[in-house]
Amino acid sequence: MKLRSFFSFLIAGVLALLALGAGGFYWLSTKTPLNLLAGGPTTTPAAAVFVSKQAPVLVSMLVNPDRLEALRQVFATPEERSLAHAEFEQIKKSLLANTGLDYSRDIQPWIGDEITLALTNPDFDDRDRSNGQQTGFLLAVSSQNADRSQQFLDSYWQKQSRKEKTVQSELYKGVKINYKKPPIAKKKTSQLSPFNPLYLPNSSLPPSFATAAIGGSSDSGNNLSFVLFANSPNLLRDAINNVESANLNLNNSPNYQKALQQLTQGRIALGFVNLPQPATEQNPQVSPNSLAVAVGVNRRGLLAQTALVTSGENTASPTLSEPVKALQYIPSDSPFAVASTDLRNFWGDLSSAASANAEVSKLVDRAIADIQQNWGVNLPQDIFNWVQGEYALAVVPSSSNTPDWIFAAEKSADSLDAIDKLDEIARSKEYSIGSFTLRNQKITAWTQLTTSQSYDKKNNRKSAIETEAKGVRATVGKYEIFTTSVEAMDGALKAAETGSLVANQDFQTSIEPLPPANDGYLYLDWPSSRAIWEKQIPLLRLIELSARPLFDHLRSLTVTSTGEVAGIRKATVFMRLN
Repeated sequence: MKLRSFFSFLIAGVLALLALGAGGFYWLSTKTPLNLLAGGPTTTPAAAVFVSKQAPVLVSMLVNPDRLEALRQVFATPEERSLAHAEFEQIKKSLLANTGLDYSRDIQPWIGDEITLALTNPDFDDRDRSNGQQTGFLLAVSSQNADRSQQFLDSYWQKQSRKEKTVQSELYKGVKINYKKPPIAKKKTSQLSPFNPLYLPNSSLPPSFATAAIGGSSDSGNNLSFVLFANSPNLLRDAINNVESANLNLNNSPNYQKALQQLTQGRIALGFVNLPQPATEQNPQVSPNSLAVAVGVNRRGLLAQTALVTSGENTASPTLSEPVKALQYIPSDSPFAVASTDLRNFWGDLSSAASANAEVSKLVDRAIADIQQNWGVNLPQDIFNWVQGEYALAVVPSSSNTPDWIFAAEKSADSLDAIDKLDEIARSKEYSIGSFTLRNQKITAWTQLTTSQSYDKKNNRKSAIETEAKGVRATVGKYEIFTTSVEAMDGALKAAETGSLVANQDFQTSIEPLPPANDGYLYLDWPSSRAIWEKQIPLLRLIELSARPLFDHLRSLTVTSTGEVAGIRKATVFMRLN
């Protein structure tokens, strides 16, 4: 072989290898599930065009579920991978429960990168709550192979038509709608499966299950290609109308678009909620607030951005660049802590927002009920009102069955008068007020004498007088510290000496993904506090059941507010997972 021919062959071979390597790198970089750390293939749900702008709730997963499972496998240890696969399989079976469908056989061959579920109407049938509610649901699943998804629908309805005579079809504005007509029933019901909103297991009025395929070949590029499922053909007709009349669908909702502009991180899921606001005599036509949530993937868990759209136009920058110093009095083993500034303003905003929903309002009241009962005070009026600087509120483990609380607040001009008022309240309840020294600090305790009875070995009854601490307080530097027990006060003072929650590595890991400029933190160590919140919030057990895979892996939850832009309040949530 001539030297020139050899070099020509060598150069051609090198170029071929480079091209093959570049192509392989491109394939790996686009197909690897690690790309999901930067977000899914799309940032907004295309199916929003099917949903009315007045719809109460929309939730979208913006990634193919198989890619999500592949990402879980990447981070799982070899021992965990089989369990992770089994968990995903269980989720798929639960979502398709009682439908007769199999994910691998019926859905996987055509499913695309979007699954959108919308609660279209709380009572779509007749909007008469006196005879029960029939909640309207619309499920839109994108198709990457329009022919395969159409074959799936044809096969499904052929099987159904052989089983029963209630299967019907119609052509509505060029779209074929198939549905099962429900039998006539006297009363509606709103019983829902926790996993499958389109299936009502014990309903006296079975849903009129309906489907439609919209869009052409997936190769067409910009055309929508979706399979729609609903519990009434009327909902599918509404969805088609929403596409045709752009001013009707969610894509053209001003609140929806405002919220999306503030959600800047990569995401694999998006949620949007229209929050009804109670009308008042001064303002009978109140426009609803809206909440949008974008969920992304972090190597340690899930990172969510939220945007609450209000009717105001306020703009406020975050007030903090590091955790507040009041956290130095929170022990490192605290499973729950809230730390920020200006508690008076925060509580006013929280109470105003909670008043729009009776259940939320009850939940907020229940959260402080134990402290109020133990101390015999009205927390908002007697304590929160004077806290305008730093504060930290935390739950700490206790030797008794009831957890202790610690509250540390920066002193203000009103704090001395407020403490005098607390002493007056203690005296009015016939508590004793005494002082003692603990860790070289003067401590004041509100105590109550109680009697206890016991029996000796000869079964003789003995009575004893005991002192029960109703509240404990101390002034340390520029902070006022309140606790529910002497043990908790000792823990607070010890934390400042030997290491507080801020020095806890789990806490630092939980706040690391959050923006450093913020308004403070809400921190929850889930395994350590799970029993506490299940006792306080009975509904929590039902929520855990419906989202069991998440709660089984949840290690901690951290929330921070990141300011307000033109009436849009922003926050970031990090769910650290095992």
